[in-house]
Amino acid sequence: MLPTAGLNELFHNKYMTIGVPMAVIAAIIVWVVLQKTKFGFELKATGINKLAVKYCGMHEKRNIIVTMMISGGLAGFGAGIFYLSGIEQWIVQQTSVPGMGFNGIAAAFLGGLDPIGTIFASYFIQHITSGGTYVDTTTYCTQISDLISAFIIYLCAFVFFFKIWFNRYLDKKEEKSVKVKKGGRK
Repeated sequence: MLPTAGLNELFHNKYMTIGVPMAVIAAIIVWVVLQKTKFGFELKATGINKLAVKYCGMHEKRNIIVTMMISGGLAGFGAGIFYLSGIEQWIVQQTSVPGMGFNGIAAAFLGGLDPIGTIFASYFIQHITSGGTYVDTTTYCTQISDLISAFIIYLCAFVFFFKIWFNRYLDKKEEKSVKVKKGGRK
């Protein structure tokens, strides 16, 4: 079990351990690596366009493998913190692991795909998930929290899609106006 270091009394929660500060520190480290280092720039560039990265002389296959190793390590770190906190000590749920992955996607999208934003978004998503267990089951089903998380994912994906589409539309419009200025209308 992870030590509490007095956090359980501060937050009035017996499952509050040093895992929460450790997770925040891990998110800050990821943010620093992605935003402030050449290595992080290469990883982000590989995620955006691996063909452009290859053209620039970066090792796109190595970057993909390293990214998967880092993400797997962070997922294992998070699962270890969760289970070593003792919250799942006597509860065996078949759906707990897939729900965590689904909520992780929602938190990442809602956090703007930024490690620091994901901290706050995951706190929000966790409250939605926890609140789903307390709804009145005669009126609502307990999966209402999963529906809300799915709705968040779809809306975030829609905003991202619309942003890309709108930027392409503006680029084509600007390209058309440049052609008109150069050689007249065709």
